[in-house]
Amino acid sequence: MHDETSLDPVQLKEIPSTLRQRPPVKSDDLTDELRKAKDSWYYYWYLALKQSNEYRQCCRGKGAGRLKTLYYDFGDVVTLSFPLWWQRHGRNLFAERKPIPTVNVYTDQHDAAGIKSMRNKLLIEVPLDLRQSTVVRQINKILKEAYAGREVVVPRKKSTALRKLVPTKLRKETAETILNLYDLRARYPKLTLWQLGEKAGIQLDFMARSTDAVEMTLAEERVRMAIAVSRYLKQATNLIWNATEGIFPSIKPAIPLEVKKRVEEGATTHRIVK
Repeated sequence: MHDETSLDPVQLKEIPSTLRQRPPVKSDDLTDELRKAKDSWYYYWYLALKQSNEYRQCCRGKGAGRLKTLYYDFGDVVTLSFPLWWQRHGRNLFAERKPIPTVNVYTDQHDAAGIKSMRNKLLIEVPLDLRQSTVVRQINKILKEAYAGREVVVPRKKSTALRKLVPTKLRKETAETILNLYDLRARYPKLTLWQLGEKAGIQLDFMARSTDAVEMTLAEERVRMAIAVSRYLKQATNLIWNATEGIFPSIKPAIPLEVKKRVEEGATTHRIVK
């Protein structure tokens, strides 16, 4: 169980707006929130689970099986469209349970008296009759000394949401590409890898890596496309598996070897409806 389940949702870290209470939610506000949510990693976690054969089976079984804890949090991604899923599960699941710390300004000494604790805080007095450049230089020096020896702050590791995103260098555009390829492979299992890449609209530089920049032959282009698609599909398999393990977004090869074949074979048994 989660430590923060008893706390009310406060704010969505990946969406630059305060979480709106529900009900009621104004339709305009909800539309804007949904638009932002669909452009966030939350949406790709939903899609990754939707492409997991194991999680789809869990949804059909109403939470039965190994992924029952995940189902308790994420619910049925198979029958729920993203807007409905977001309202019923996502917005509460990914909301911070504690306000995200911000830099505050106190223009009155009585306001500063309201600070309850100085833990992990630093109070700086700034005389505004100094040059701005001088103030900035002095503040930078103070901050450098204050942060010396402290652990580097990774915002996602400080999250208080029920389900947390992990730090990643993966781009959302890449996640979209590899999940789309995974979906296409399930729908068109007879296509070769290079045909799959062309159908997915994968763009590669087909100039040979030489000083003369010689254009590749058709056969060489297909080989290179097949290699790229194979790599993307492996990344998609890892991304989907990690999504079911609560480690998202990650394409690290964490999938156990004994179930890798089963997961990959399962990808050809369904069609994803987005």
